[in-house]
Amino acid sequence: MLKNTYGYKSWQDGQAFYEKWEGSGQGYSNQVSKYYAEIEYDRDIYEHFKLSGDILDVGGRLGTVREFLGESTRLVSIDPFIDAPMSIPPAKLEAYKCLSKPLNFIAALAEFIPFTSESFDYVHMRSMLDHVQVPDLALIEAHRVLKPYGKLLVGLAVDGGESGRKSIKMMLKDAIKETLGVIGVHKFRDHHTWHPTFPNLLRLIGDNGFIIEESYWQPYWQKQVVYVLARKRAGI
Repeated sequence: MLKNTYGYKSWQDGQAFYEKWEGSGQGYSNQVSKYYAEIEYDRDIYEHFKLSGDILDVGGRLGTVREFLGESTRLVSIDPFIDAPMSIPPAKLEAYKCLSKPLNFIAALAEFIPFTSESFDYVHMRSMLDHVQVPDLALIEAHRVLKPYGKLLVGLAVDGGESGRKSIKMMLKDAIKETLGVIGVHKFRDHHTWHPTFPNLLRLIGDNGFIIEESYWQPYWQKQVVYVLARKRAGI
């Protein structure tokens, strides 16, 4: 824990919110049909990106990416939500067949990965870099634990799409949320620790020892989600 580093309180509050949200299944009102729809939405991603070998799922909670992996892959999930394996909504358990299998899980932070250097073929970071306290440190650690020329796959909703330019409507919405928070209305509080644009995300990945290989876009609500595949740069 980086308790005396800028952003810790925001991260702590956000983590508490997401643990409650994930464990209760309230995001999908515990409806199995919505989990099935989520699986089908994600299937296209992992048919495009074929993860293989030894995989570290950072911020992976229940390791649901296993739903799309071959039998020969070996995966371990790390997440600060220590009770994640015991907090599975019934509808999610029904939809994801992989959840009936044993999971290699360690409670840990992305900034302090508890593995020796050059241990993994892939590091998978989906929907989590906008929740960590120090994104640079998380990427430095991902680089460290990857084997030479290992791969990093990051999936993240980014502001402004590929151009990185926010619409006036989005900027106005963000300003209203911030104003409501100042006056004590926290119903619409944003628990993300940062909101990267696509250029911000590419810079973060490149500055921390990776070579960008491919970007893959998917629409998601009012935003776009981008998946960035990068290769570990040797000699760093």
